[in-house]
Amino acid sequence: MGDTFWSFWEMISNRIGGMEAVEAIDALTYHQKQIAYHQAQCLHVLADHAIACEGVEFFEAEIAAAMHWTTRWTSDQIIMALEMVTRLPLTVDALEKGEIDFYKARVLHDKTMPLSADHAAEVEARVLVKAPNQTGAQMRQLTNRVVMRVDPEGHKDRAERRKAERCTGIDKLEDDMARLFAYLPADVAHMCFERVDTIARAVRNPKDPRTLDQIRADVVVDLILATRDGASAVKTEVYVTISAATLMGLSEQPGELAGYGPISAEMARELAADATWRRLLTDPKSGEPLEFGTSTYRPPAALRRFIWTRDRTCRFPGCMRPSHESDLDHTIPFPKGPTSEANLGAFCRYHHRVKHRSTWEVAQKKPGQFTFRSPAGKTYTREPEPVLGDLPPF
Repeated sequence: MGDTFWSFWEMISNRIGGMEAVEAIDALTYHQKQIAYHQAQCLHVLADHAIACEGVEFFEAEIAAAMHWTTRWTSDQIIMALEMVTRLPLTVDALEKGEIDFYKARVLHDKTMPLSADHAAEVEARVLVKAPNQTGAQMRQLTNRVVMRVDPEGHKDRAERRKAERCTGIDKLEDDMARLFAYLPADVAHMCFERVDTIARAVRNPKDPRTLDQIRADVVVDLILATRDGASAVKTEVYVTISAATLMGLSEQPGELAGYGPISAEMARELAADATWRRLLTDPKSGEPLEFGTSTYRPPAALRRFIWTRDRTCRFPGCMRPSHESDLDHTIPFPKGPTSEANLGAFCRYHHRVKHRSTWEVAQKKPGQFTFRSPAGKTYTREPEPVLGDLPPF
């Protein structure tokens, strides 16, 4: 048994340390350079197309639909391509040659965007001397130092502007979780954390099964939501969709939290326990909402909620803006088209403008099914989705 084990280990060691390991490294290096080359070509194509379409409103909507990108991501990619090709030609050249990867190219782009063209060129030249032999983290630190040295006054101004951009927000995560964040000056952020940490350590005791991180998280919630009597000082509103079977505990089908997506049956029941309920009838096979209509131009509250629940997000291809944050658009303009579930759809403000101010054509062949024909003649269809995600179990 001992001899067999050592023979096997020797074979593995030889396999890792011999030609096969060398070939694997060479193959990885080759393919990484090929990826970098094609990413550089994508930058050129995007930049050239954007320049050719200068002055053409909503041209990026065609790219977003074809690439299955969101509007924000498409705009970011176009801006980055233009900036890199026109302001950072050495970076694009190094990417094309496979001397740096796309992460390093993106670091140079992000760090030099606020700089003048001359300062950006100086930073680029200094950083690219060492970047090919550095890790991404090392290169990012180097770029930060070079930017501060090349443009010290600009760094001070940017720091002041960043303070003016302080904000809070939320990032959606999986498994019923989200990250609540605050973008703050470093000193204020550290003071806030220290206060939370101090409170958490003060209330911690050996009988408390929670970890210190869990207690800190609970302290943040208590500081924001709770009053002295434990009740919420501010009333908030969230939209949750849950099946009757799940509500009664007869099914574990996930619910839907508007603006987030699917949530566990347990969380959906907890949210529904203290809520105002509104009934929504759906097709038992497809899960699609059933008919609801009116003869007025402005959809009444019940119809708005119906469309929000049915569409879930903006209907334009690839857009994920929550429906309750979007406009309700008549597919066929009112009064030629009725104010009904068969002629209404949720469109975010941007894509609402795309629909009415460009040559995109939109049709709703059946309630909730939207077909789009782009200015380039391509067709995209967005099917209605069951209000609770996957089809209900039989």
